[in-house]
Amino acid sequence: MNGVDERDLDEAIATAFKALKSAVDTHSEKSIQMYSQALRALVELRREVASGNGT
Repeated sequence: MNGVDERDLDEAIATAFKALKSAVDTHSEKSIQMYSQALRALVELRREVASGNGT
C-alpha cells in the first residue's frame, strides 16, 4: 500500500490499544467505543498492508 509505513501503523495500533486500556480502566464508555472502533480499523488496515492487498 503506497504511503503507509508499517512501523508507523504499528505505533498507531499500540497507541490506540493503550488509550483503549486506559478507557477501560476508567470505565469511560464513550472512549471505549471510540478507541475500539479506531483499533479495529487500524488492525484491518495493518492486515491489508501485510497481505499486500492495498498495493
